[in-house]
Amino acid sequence: MELPYFEYYPDPVGNGSIVEKSATCPCCQQRRTFMYVGPIYCIEEVEEVCPWCIHDGSAADKWGANFNDIIHAPSGVPEHILVTVASRTPGYVSWQDNKWLFSHNDALVFRGDVVGKDLIKRNETAKISACRAALAEFKFPEDFDLSNVVFGGQPAIYLFQDRATGQYHAYADMT
Repeated sequence: MELPYFEYYPDPVGNGSIVEKSATCPCCQQRRTFMYVGPIYCIEEVEEVCPWCIHDGSAADKWGANFNDIIHAPSGVPEHILVTVASRTPGYVSWQDNKWLFSHNDALVFRGDVVGKDLIKRNETAKISACRAALAEFKFPEDFDLSNVVFGGQPAIYLFQDRATGQYHAYADMT
């Protein structure tokens, strides 16, 4: 069975939120070959769920689950987009609660955790600029070596892209 497509998180497998794993989904009770292992915010202790139950809203309906923090969404973002990001899009692991980024009227697309050496090697200036801005917000010095940023490191940087403009935005996080 083909994995569902998440418009605001196109590569949850590549970023490690969905892993290849044979297990029975606690929501739909079906045997699956992929499971979501990222954050699940709900009252019950749920450690994993299949991506299909996230995509169709079953997990959100069954447990009142959310997978992403949308508290910083501007008032101009339509309700259906907020619901999609909060309860029908996989989350990603971060040091604090994951934070979704938004434009004034849409959610941004999550592109993944940043590996600084890769951005520098490919000279991806737009992404590098977004990372530098995120580090500046976290009060890192301008000369901080971006090559020290690794998946799950401290600081970690999470990259997003605006669907309308193509611009990159990021935020930095650490313990």
